[in-house]
Amino acid sequence: MSPGALASCWQFLKCWTNNPHIHSMGVISMLFRHRRRRPIYIGLHLRPLSKKMRVRLTLFVVLAAVTAFFTQASLDLRELSCDIALSNAEDAMILRINETIYDEFAEKDYDYDYFVTLERDNNGKVVAVYANMARINALSSKILKNVVNASNNGDLSIEIPIGTLTGASLMMGRGPKIPVDITALTSSHVDFKNELISAGINQTKHQIKFVIVMDVYIALPWSKVTTQVQNEVLIAETVIIGDVPQTYLNME
Repeated sequence: MSPGALASCWQFLKCWTNNPHIHSMGVISMLFRHRRRRPIYIGLHLRPLSKKMRVRLTLFVVLAAVTAFFTQASLDLRELSCDIALSNAEDAMILRINETIYDEFAEKDYDYDYFVTLERDNNGKVVAVYANMARINALSSKILKNVVNASNNGDLSIEIPIGTLTGASLMMGRGPKIPVDITALTSSHVDFKNELISAGINQTKHQIKFVIVMDVYIALPWSKVTTQVQNEVLIAETVIIGDVPQTYLNME
């Protein structure tokens, strides 16, 4: 030990002897106060994956990605098929309504006088308009019944080609077809409506319309949806010359 170190130890012992009240923990802290702190390193060793484990991990990632892709694609195709089915079902229902009304009017000659009676005064002026609700209700019920029967008999069933669901123009109408069943619900109804429209100077056009409201149930292989189809059809009209009549009976 060098003379300098011996002198330092002697001074420390002398200080300890002359100051017995110094706490031991204080001494220890004095001894280690000037020690240099060294960083601590933790060694972590990972074993490399075997070739078999790397193959399994790769297959798992690929399978997860493919599953996620097809799941999202399936959801998108279902949503798109429902939208197309709704649109086609509405078109088919409106077409069927119009065909039913056309066939009915072709079979029997319905005119304005069949549904409405005009009352005139001595001068020929129309003073009152009377609607024959019995005839109007009979015709509306017949039209509704024919449309509902057509849907229940499967006449309104449609098909959607799978190629149409891709959205590609070259695939439109191609590929296997998805069956879509359309059924009219019993909540469907026909409302009666009349309108008075100005047709010129001292002239009024009176129109009688059917507002046909069909509640439709649409069934696809993977989904079922409901919608409401409304179609307004003109069934009779005439032009009233003179002042607008002040009396309307059974017109609502």
